[in-house]
Amino acid sequence: MKQKLIKIFAMATLLPAILNNAYAQKNLTAKLDSFFTSVANRGILSGAVLVSVNNAVVFKKGFGYASNEFKVKNETSTKFRLASLSKTVTSIAIMQLVQEGKIKVTDRISDILPWYPKAIGYCVTVQNLLMMNSGLGSYTSYYDFTNYTSREDNASVRDFVLRYCTTTALAFQPGSDQFSYSNTNYYILGAIIEQVTGESYEKVIDQKIFKPLDMTNSGYFSNTGMYDNMALGYSVEPVRAVGDYVDQTSTYSTGGLYSTVEDLFKLDQGLYTDKILKHEYVKEIYKNRFPNDNSGNAWLYGWQLVPNTTTMFYKTGILLGYRTLFLRDTVNHNSITILDNNDNENCYGIPVIADVLTMIAGKNPPMPVQQDICILMVDLIKEKGVNYAIDRYKQIKASKDSANWVISDAELFTVGQYLISNNQLNNADAIFAQLSADFPKSVYATYKRKTPK
Repeated sequence: MKQKLIKIFAMATLLPAILNNAYAQKNLTAKLDSFFTSVANRGILSGAVLVSVNNAVVFKKGFGYASNEFKVKNETSTKFRLASLSKTVTSIAIMQLVQEGKIKVTDRISDILPWYPKAIGYCVTVQNLLMMNSGLGSYTSYYDFTNYTSREDNASVRDFVLRYCTTTALAFQPGSDQFSYSNTNYYILGAIIEQVTGESYEKVIDQKIFKPLDMTNSGYFSNTGMYDNMALGYSVEPVRAVGDYVDQTSTYSTGGLYSTVEDLFKLDQGLYTDKILKHEYVKEIYKNRFPNDNSGNAWLYGWQLVPNTTTMFYKTGILLGYRTLFLRDTVNHNSITILDNNDNENCYGIPVIADVLTMIAGKNPPMPVQQDICILMVDLIKEKGVNYAIDRYKQIKASKDSANWVISDAELFTVGQYLISNNQLNNADAIFAQLSADFPKSVYATYKRKTPK
């Protein structure tokens, strides 16, 4: 599947950008509206979208609800937690310090943070942190990291770093061609920003990035803050519910910001000017230092390179209840921004990017964006019962509409496990019977509920 998507990227990105007349722009806007409305109608998307071409917004719209309970609609001015998309902003703040001559990317952690253990700090540079090739493991592997609320306990970023970001063994040689996604890298970068500036990460980002670009609906999400027009996050795997609370202390400079699609367009446009960062330093952010990697995983400075391209960059974010995506085509000055308060991963991934890029290039979407059928089945079970849900599943599976759904043994297993966890054992038996009939070779097909003797 991954190779197929890379080929689709190659096809989509080699096509020339259109919009050389008003008719072409109107046609593209209509296509994008139809595409995203279809995705939203299948419950994949609940959020806001903005697409720009040649520095001009050609489509922006909100879908679904910022609050399902109160039926408050998502708008393009609705605020969303950015999750790991925050890393792109953190990398900009670091490069501002480089531009000002306050640090160098070759500086080691221990050169800047005198309190950081030198056994590791002496080996890892700022560039290693930016590129995710430090070898440092992620603090998210600690079972209790979400329970540590340093800001509320009047502790500090330093305390969190010393507790969770000082692994004594590196996974690989820092600066090698290996890389591994680790939130520890960007947490330490936040600590570096505070150490060098003498200000909080929150204040630095606001004063040096958000305010100069007039990003008035963006900021740092505080545990105790009150925010107007903020979307509430919802989990949907497989049942729709308010996402679990994530303490801000553990997200910080790795995922602690919020914004809107309109504000992120201002960031996109601002990076073509010298307002926050000179062109030579923006160029450093997007320089590919992993030239032999075509997987789409290789890291730049806070961004990833779209497969089979050299000038198209993106970053996604994942947080309980939220999914985010920001893509920049720096040659054609195009952008795609999707902020979602529904954590179904299908809404923001590579298929969506490929489809939108293909539409910008004047072609029809190459592949449908699929929805997990387990979500639909759980909804139907709650509304009309398990037999109705199974019948609807069979209808979809046998129809042309099946291409729009993820249909697999794992999907049915997810439904069955949900029912077991809610003590609906007879309903679970019906689901597992259907699983065994449709996927007899599945490892899940051997499920048998134990009956008391």
